[in-house]
Amino acid sequence: MATTDLDRHLEAEELARGKQMIETTLEGWDLLTWNELLADDVVLSLRLGTLDVSRIGDIRAAGGNLEVSGKQQAKEVLQNIYADLRNGLSVTTEVVSGYDAILLGNLAVDTRDSGLESLPIGIFMAFDSRGRIHEMTIAAVDLRALADAIRSAARAGIASAT
Repeated sequence: MATTDLDRHLEAEELARGKQMIETTLEGWDLLTWNELLADDVVLSLRLGTLDVSRIGDIRAAGGNLEVSGKQQAKEVLQNIYADLRNGLSVTTEVVSGYDAILLGNLAVDTRDSGLESLPIGIFMAFDSRGRIHEMTIAAVDLRALADAIRSAARAGIASAT
């Protein structure tokens, strides 16, 4: 086996191991604490600037766009918004590749005018080799822009099936 073939084989095995680890973590999410889930050097970003965050329970306390570093700060933010996410988030799509995971879904939000409104949300998580999250972004998703980007990548031949 040539060196490049061996390198590709080892890389594929490592990505498969990472994917399995992340899938196991996501399955047992509710059984883990933030201390178990978050790396010490985690970076948490909230990108909800396009949403009327005044309507979203405790998420509004975090503001529209926020970035914090470190496990303690990330835990504080997540503890403040987790009830809203747990009760209102419906994950419709889960994409796991190697040590990265993307969850796409809808966040049900009570509005003053029309009752419940469903807002598209994406959660990106990059895990380290120990299975801890070292980067997490929770963001409002513009579905049209996302679909356009996927369509464009597919047309360019960049997208590949896994």
